[in-house]
Amino acid sequence: MRLRSALTLLVLAGAPALAQGRVIDEGVFNITKAGGPSATESFKIMRAEGDAIVATGQLTAGTRRITSSLTTDSAGTPAKYDLSVYDNGALVQHVGALAQGGRLSELSKDGHGNESMTEYPLAAGKSLILEDDLVHQTYFVALARRSGSVQVIEPRGAHRATLTLAAIGLEPITIGGRSATATHYSLGNSLGRRDFWVDAAGRVLRVETSQGLKAVREELPR
Repeated sequence: MRLRSALTLLVLAGAPALAQGRVIDEGVFNITKAGGPSATESFKIMRAEGDAIVATGQLTAGTRRITSSLTTDSAGTPAKYDLSVYDNGALVQHVGALAQGGRLSELSKDGHGNESMTEYPLAAGKSLILEDDLVHQTYFVALARRSGSVQVIEPRGAHRATLTLAAIGLEPITIGGRSATATHYSLGNSLGRRDFWVDAAGRVLRVETSQGLKAVREELPR
């Protein structure tokens, strides 16, 4: 009951609070996707108290806006999550999730007040939150320089999958008219794949998926 009460507070709270701490990365992605409107995603990733990392983002695509706040440990294992989806200014979905006792408990509420609760097992250093269209969350995939099997949770779709992460190697890319060398990674399974490129500090520069999504930063990190 105490956990559900905490989840309910997350659902009722609405927009996430801003994190305080040292900025790890901050920027804007320009996103295109086959069959959908172009989008922009602004984000900030910060080192908070202790070893916690907090990532906040806002995606705008046509009439739809998504805000999110994800708190993890130093390896990217989720501790707390908050996401709101708006269409034409109206809230159509809110998701709150908390980790406790090796599990992530999620409470989702739609715009009509209907609620659903889902639980996922968590493996420290191997479990991640990654929504299909929130590209800044890709930062947590390469955070621990892991490889092999990764458990990926998509709370908005109440979905969990085992994906394989592999480092492909160094490649030259162009961001905002400037060239850079980045490490190319792939994450996926037989149903789909996400390729992404990160700089030496682990900051995501570009993301492409087999579903036709392409995201590129407006400019190189400073």
